[in-house]
Amino acid sequence: MTSPTMLLQTSQLALQAQGRSLLSKLDWQVEAGQFWCVLGPNGAGKSSLLHAVAGLARPAQGTIRLAGAPMASIPPARLALLRGLLLQHQHDAFSLPVLDAVMAGRFARSSQWGDAADDRLHALQALEQVGLAHLADADLLTLSGGERQRVALATLLTQAPDLLLLDEPTSHQDIAAQLAVMHLLSELASADRPRAVVASCHDINLAQRFATHVLLLGGDRHWHGPVSDVLRQAVLEQVFDCDFRMVGSHPECVWVAQSRKLHVEKKSHRSIY
Repeated sequence: MTSPTMLLQTSQLALQAQGRSLLSKLDWQVEAGQFWCVLGPNGAGKSSLLHAVAGLARPAQGTIRLAGAPMASIPPARLALLRGLLLQHQHDAFSLPVLDAVMAGRFARSSQWGDAADDRLHALQALEQVGLAHLADADLLTLSGGERQRVALATLLTQAPDLLLLDEPTSHQDIAAQLAVMHLLSELASADRPRAVVASCHDINLAQRFATHVLLLGGDRHWHGPVSDVLRQAVLEQVFDCDFRMVGSHPECVWVAQSRKLHVEKKSHRSIY
């Protein structure tokens, strides 16, 4: 029996933003075949963590290793094959056909910009995977926010790194598209190729339904492990400062949250009469 492939490892990782501590002492391992969702309140450090793991931000302390090698020692060309990052927001400065934008992801594997038939085929297949093949010839600037985010996902698929890092891939998506994106990410992580997915999101129920593991960031604390070990009522209430209850039973259960402030206000209004 072969041991699982370790794609990402952090040791005593600490992150800061403008002098504010986001997280500290994070010892975390991501293996091939796993789909991690990173959850936490706004400002908890989800995006900052993904940027650090991608090599775009320097941690305050600790180390990051990709495929067993310290990130600082990995040449850029090799790094592009090991990890890829989907940003939370896309900014386009000029018009470009959707297919050409997706083909840009192949640069990591061909080291040249061209119109090779193989690159076009990979790009078209990626657009098919995200449900946008019909927009291959459309202008990038005419897309909706959700469509643009899925084009970015298709570009990441053509890059085909071992570790896919995605910052809120379901943002701007309607419900059907959210489900389709999460299902695709789950399939990518469970494919025969040694690959893993790490995605930040705000929807606890999407994470519970599709992810295999969760990293939950909450101030100066963090929890990580299999979904059922982390998504527990006491932990969720501590991190999000809400009351939680579970409705239904696994695998059809959902978490329902109640704002504590609104709950107190409702009780206060009732006490007047």
